[in-house]
Amino acid sequence: MSQFQTHYDNLKVARNAPPEVIRAAYKSLSQKFHPDHHQGTDDSTRAFQLIGAAYAVLSDPELREQHDLWIARTETQLRQAAAASRSRRAEDRSGRPEHSRQINQLPLPATYVAELSSLLRPSRALAFLTSAALIVVMLVMLLHA
Repeated sequence: MSQFQTHYDNLKVARNAPPEVIRAAYKSLSQKFHPDHHQGTDDSTRAFQLIGAAYAVLSDPELREQHDLWIARTETQLRQAAAASRSRRAEDRSGRPEHSRQINQLPLPATYVAELSSLLRPSRALAFLTSAALIVVMLVMLLHA
């Protein structure tokens, strides 16, 4: 779910990686991206700096705990924003809240759908009767099939 870059991503390790694995990843990546091996190109220098910063945070238990808390807060905020966005899109499509659209969607011809949608708008009682009639018609069709 990570839509943002973390120090774990920079070192290419799991969030529950032990210190030994973090240190090994740091050593491997720092050798790979060391500016001396790439004649000081900007990309390798930037990667080397990111790797060093990530190791500095993840090798210190207190800083690592703070980083983990930051990740948890950010993921929570992203989940809440995504849920709010889904809810807004559902309301925009229907003009009603999302929970009011939770009706069983049956594969019906477009003419029936158009008639039903026009009948369902005036009142809930009429909508209930129409739905009941539709269910009866469908059961009859299934019995004759």
